[in-house]
Amino acid sequence: MEHFTPIIERTRASEKPTLHFIKQARHPSPSVPQRLGIFAASFNPLTTAHLELMRRAKAEFALDEMLALASVANADKRDYECSLDDRLQMLELALHDDAQTSIGLSSHAFFVDTLDALAAHFTAPTALHFILGFDTFERLLDGKDQYTKLYYRKFSNRLEALDYLLSRSRLIVAGRAGAKHQQVYALASQLPQRLAQRLAYLDFPDELAEQSATAVRARVRADLPIDGLVPQSVAQYIKERGLYVNAK
Repeated sequence: MEHFTPIIERTRASEKPTLHFIKQARHPSPSVPQRLGIFAASFNPLTTAHLELMRRAKAEFALDEMLALASVANADKRDYECSLDDRLQMLELALHDDAQTSIGLSSHAFFVDTLDALAAHFTAPTALHFILGFDTFERLLDGKDQYTKLYYRKFSNRLEALDYLLSRSRLIVAGRAGAKHQQVYALASQLPQRLAQRLAYLDFPDELAEQSATAVRARVRADLPIDGLVPQSVAQYIKERGLYVNAK
């Protein structure tokens, strides 16, 4: 069942930012997508809210293709309740029949490093759009400049890193419960105007934002149903593998 292990090991062994595909979107022609949406998450597990966020971003911003992007590393977390292989299995089960969505695995967690990995597969004129939630956006701005020293690419400070990122991509920031567009743009006001113009706000209903992977794991531990919170194929996989039952 763990047929992603070789890809995971190959990706983890890469010193430079690297992207390997678990599944690639199918194109009617060999042309590259003009507008690519990139949704990076731990997918622990993939939820229906994740899927709806990607669907809404794709529709509202006329994205031609989506990339669900997992990573062998994480900026702020080291331990998970299930393996990366299991998380990729759940992604593949849910997105197998989606012709316009790819699944990728990145060697590096930070967006600014992921850009270099993406460049090997998506060249101009593809416009890159990172889709992220409010909390991720807040961390990305890195007000305390705690991440600059962790990037693979060397920058002198956070604004130099943000300039590199936003001159090569756009951000689609989804509002969560209690964090609406005023708060998003208030945070964006910390940026120079030319960079702030590179982000857009996506309204995301509170009831969907609250359907988090954390809530799903808590319901599994409590032996409560997760129907509707994750795709049916994912719910079945969690049950068959006994995932999250003993997680803390």
